[in-house]
Order: sequence, then structure tokens, then C-alpha cells
Amino acid sequence: MKLVSLADVKAFLEKTDTEHDQLLTNLIEQVSARIERALNRNLTKAERTEYFDKGESVYLLSAYPVDEAADFTVTLDGQSQTKDEDFYLDPEKGLIEFAYGTGDYKPRALVVTYTGGYAEDVDGVLQVPADLKRACLLQVAFEFRRRKDLGLRTVSMPDGSLSVNEPA
Repeated sequence: MKLVSLADVKAFLEKTDTEHDQLLTNLIEQVSARIERALNRNLTKAERTEYFDKGESVYLLSAYPVDEAADFTVTLDGQSQTKDEDFYLDPEKGLIEFAYGTGDYKPRALVVTYTGGYAEDVDGVLQVPADLKRACLLQVAFEFRRRKDLGLRTVSMPDGSLSVNEPA
């Protein structure tokens, strides 16, 4: 799973050679995975089945946007539920909200089967929003440029002083 392409990173870094392609590809994959973990959601489009037993009236799916053209089923306590009658789905936010009036009843034993996440293009790059692409691009570029600064402790200016923590 990649959020940006190698070509995008190389263009941003103004690199035309292939010397660092493998390093950049590894950085793209690692940063993309780190962003996915930080967001606490699945970004790759796939069919999923999720189980909930919280007793809430609002549930957040782990992968969105939800593909409304694909099969979407909600089963509550073994009974199939009908969209727009029993619950509301916000496909862009991955939210399911049950409307049971003002009573104390909250759905339990909820099973949701759906397809959610972002599709990949031909290069294997997810078609995520531009802000996620930019965040990944900037972080990959930062890590690439600072790759030789591991263990750097202090930098002093203007005449220049550099202290490096030697590896053990």
C-alpha cells in the first residue's frame, strides 16, 4: 500500500537518477503504513466484515469511504436491517447511525459487511485525498534528506559546530 508514487517523490526531491529508488520505495511504503496506523483506519479498498457489541447508536467503520454500489448488509441480533429505515449510513465518514427514538435501546450484536477504502491505480498507489498524499510526500522527503543525520545531537550556528552521538 502506497500513498504516493516513486515518480512523485523523485519530482519533489528533484532527482532524476535511479541510485536511491529502492530506498525511496521503502520509505514510501513505511511512511504510508505509519500514516494508516496513525489514522486508525484501513485505507485499501476491500470487502470487510466487522462485529460490534458496544450497545451504541452510532458506529464507526474501520474503512471508508464506503462503496455504496457494492453489497452492504447490516445484521442486528440476527435480523437484517434496512438502510434509511432502521439506520442511516454516511459513506464518506464511515458512520452508521441507528434511529430508535428516545428510548434506551441501543443496538448490540451488530454485524456489518461492506466494501470500503480507497481504490488503487495501475501503479499500486491509493487514490486518497490530496492532503494525505502531501503528508506522505513531505514525510518521505524529510526522512530521505535526514537519513544520514541519525544520532545527531546538536548543531550550532553561525560559524558551525556539530556534535554527533557515536553508535555503540
